[in-house]
Amino acid sequence: MTKKAIIVSGLLIGCQTNSKESNETETTTIEDTGTGDSSIIDAECGLVWPIDPFHAAVYSFVAEYILVFGPAVGCFLDYYPDQTFGTVAEELETTLRTAEPMLALEDAQQWVNDNAAIYDQPVFNLIAVFDLVVHDNTVTGGLGFAEEPPSENQDCSNQPWEDNPSENNYFEITDNPNPDLPGLKCFNRHVDVLGLSIYAEDALTNQQVLHAAAVLAELLDNDEDGVVDDQDLYAQLLSSEAMIPMFNSESSAAAEDFFYNYQGTGVSAVLFANEVDPTQPGHWGADATVEEIMHTINHRGHVAVYPEAFGIAPNSSLLTTAMDIARGGQFLSVPSTYPEEAWYHYDDETCDYECMAIEYIYWAQVSNMGLLDDPQTCAGIDNEWELCSVELLQSTDALVYDLITDPQYFLPQLAPDGTYSPIAD
Repeated sequence: MTKKAIIVSGLLIGCQTNSKESNETETTTIEDTGTGDSSIIDAECGLVWPIDPFHAAVYSFVAEYILVFGPAVGCFLDYYPDQTFGTVAEELETTLRTAEPMLALEDAQQWVNDNAAIYDQPVFNLIAVFDLVVHDNTVTGGLGFAEEPPSENQDCSNQPWEDNPSENNYFEITDNPNPDLPGLKCFNRHVDVLGLSIYAEDALTNQQVLHAAAVLAELLDNDEDGVVDDQDLYAQLLSSEAMIPMFNSESSAAAEDFFYNYQGTGVSAVLFANEVDPTQPGHWGADATVEEIMHTINHRGHVAVYPEAFGIAPNSSLLTTAMDIARGGQFLSVPSTYPEEAWYHYDDETCDYECMAIEYIYWAQVSNMGLLDDPQTCAGIDNEWELCSVELLQSTDALVYDLITDPQYFLPQLAPDGTYSPIAD
């Protein structure tokens, strides 16, 4: 079983199980957008590209790091038919990547102003050419996707939820308090977890929702004394309004509405109903709750609070130094074959370098917690990760082991069990 994770300019979608290989032929078509210009529609990634190859190279950076349109640089490099300016896309991604959309847009425009002539190209206005909308330090718009967005009048088909008793009653499930916010209208339940949010669609059981709430709390307050272990991390998560969305399925009404309309910066991973098993907390292949919530905490918290330790750009941190050794070299894209000495060899081509770093710290943490230490799990994951016990982790990957156990970073050391019971004062 292989797993897939995609960082979408800060949005890590899934870690979904791939059940089959795609046999579809990769194609591109040219379509009239209605503005008098023709655009290239990428059938593999679903993105609409400018027909001008220089514009398209720049747009790949804008689409991925500013508009949150998926791994657009990789899609451009893999599927755009004219790679004359492929190095432009790579340079922009390497030198300009930033978590702040407005700064990224300003940097990209300055790069075009300074460098277009080097490529014998005219300077152009990114906002005008790419149909960008700038408002209150946010950037929206762009050329979009080939498929139609969900209708504004979309029927969410939410069923009423019943407040059934649960053994885990520390948290309270309530109605969705924010149905009018972009991307949140199709959730019917909400749980406040230490000031952070879990939103759930109607097919998930209350038990599943409360399980996610407990895991989130346990990862933040690992000693369960009622106080979040790392107050700087906590402040960052609160500031970004970190949340965990829970969907019926990948194609549900809430998922479609959320992925098209959510405009915040607090989501890095999501959960689907078939990934949440409260009876097997964190067990690989059965319950992805620990993984996806850990992704969000790491990506939306640790990367920002401790960039020198947990930065995910190449050559940026202790984490990436360790990962380059674990993979047998620094690979900005997935190699055709990993070196024999590698013990971390994720081969999903949709997962870029930053995505690989987020996956890497997850594997290290759950190995340290003992969540992978059984023969069936070890055999199931060895195509991606070989260090399934804390002993193997410590002896083979001392760099990452020392990093995740360093007390100054307050990373959780105990595996969540799906029950949050803070000790009373």
